[in-house]
Parts: sequence; C-alpha cells; structure tokens
Amino acid sequence: MNTDPINSSAVFYGSPIGKVNEQSIVNTCATLNIEMVKKYGRFDSAIFMGLGEGSLVERIGPKFDESVVVEASDLLIAQAQQRFAGMRGIHIVNSYFEKYKPAFGQKVSCILGNHVLEHLADPVEVLRKSLEWLKPGGISIFTVPNATSLHRRIGVALGVLQKSSDLSDQDKVVGHQRVYNSERLRSDVLAGGYTVVEEGGFNLKLVSQVQMVDWPESLHGAIYRVSRECPAEFCSNLFAVCRRR
Repeated sequence: MNTDPINSSAVFYGSPIGKVNEQSIVNTCATLNIEMVKKYGRFDSAIFMGLGEGSLVERIGPKFDESVVVEASDLLIAQAQQRFAGMRGIHIVNSYFEKYKPAFGQKVSCILGNHVLEHLADPVEVLRKSLEWLKPGGISIFTVPNATSLHRRIGVALGVLQKSSDLSDQDKVVGHQRVYNSERLRSDVLAGGYTVVEEGGFNLKLVSQVQMVDWPESLHGAIYRVSRECPAEFCSNLFAVCRRR
C-alpha cells in the first residue's frame, strides 16, 4: 500500500514534540475513553481508528476481549506488529478507513476514533462507514482538536495565527486538514448518522507543544483533571460520545 504522505506524518511520533503529544493528548485520550466506555459501553470488543505512536492501544487495548486497530501507515503497522506481538486479542489491519471491512461481517461494541476526523478528506463519509462496524447499542467516541481553545486564541493575539481556526505549522506537519469547534463536530457526527450522547472538552493549553517539552507527567495529569471542569470552548480538545440513530 502506497502511504508515503501518511508515513511522512507518522515520523512525527518519534520526535521530542511527538513525545509531548503522547503525554498531553494520547494519555488523556486514554483516560477519557476509559471513563466513557465504563459509563456508556462495554469492554468486549473495539475498533481503534488509527494507531498513532501506539500508547493509546497499549493502554486501552488489553481492557477489551478483542480489539482491531485499523491503520493505513505501513511504517506504523511495522512498528506495531513488533510492539503488540505478545498482546492477546489485539489485531492490526493495514487499511484506509474508507476501505475497511470487518472480517466475516463482525461488529464491535465500541469504536474509538481519537484525533482522526481532522485528518480525513471527507470525515462524514468515514463516519457513515463506521456505522457498519458497530453493534446495535454500541458507542463511538470521537476526539478532535478544538479551534476555539485558549492556546489558539493566544496564537491569534500574538499574531502567530490570523484566526483561531487556521492550521498551524504543526497541524500541517501531522496532516491535519481542519480543526473543529463544538458545532462542527456535532454537525459532522449527526450528518454521519449518529446521535450525540455526551459531548464536551478536555485538556488546557496556553502554549504550543514545542514549549511543553520536559513537562512532567504529573503536570499533564493535573491539567487534564482541571480541564474536565472547564467550559469546552476553552479546552484544547473536544469529544463526542455517539450512538447510531
């Protein structure tokens, strides 16, 4: 599979800033996902939309009886096949979301779509496709970067961004095609055939990830806990927990 653009952005995860991404986004996505699955779903089966640098699958995957990771990057697939070789119940599939078909029509209780919608040319098409993977009564959790976050507003005030919805240099490096606000996220999931069960925000940023290198895990954890009490419009990330209509 020729995935050179995807593989190019995948290199980001091994960089020092990629490590910050793991601490500030991936780990907190894992915490949020676990909270929402406990609240609304079941831990019997899941599809992970995308692999990233692998920590999310490593943390959450073993909680499910069976989980499938759908990833288009050959580079990330090769790394994951070694990393997860000894982990029971985790299956890795090299495919674009648009082309993915579960084996023998199998469906899952949970779809975890963490920071993937912003990468897609047509997120609504993929959202509609994902309904084919979900069991009746199952849940889908989607997380995205927030265009109205504090750090993007500060970027505008500094003149780094013309408007908060503009793509930053880092957005472009990792292949983002857009950033979301709450209204757009809700609009896309509704157009994709879902209904929203719960929505909100998490994480707070005042500075860029470049400026967050060497921040301790304890600080990232405290920021996440405080963010869950803050208005979603100020958070750096948004989430939506969804069921099929």
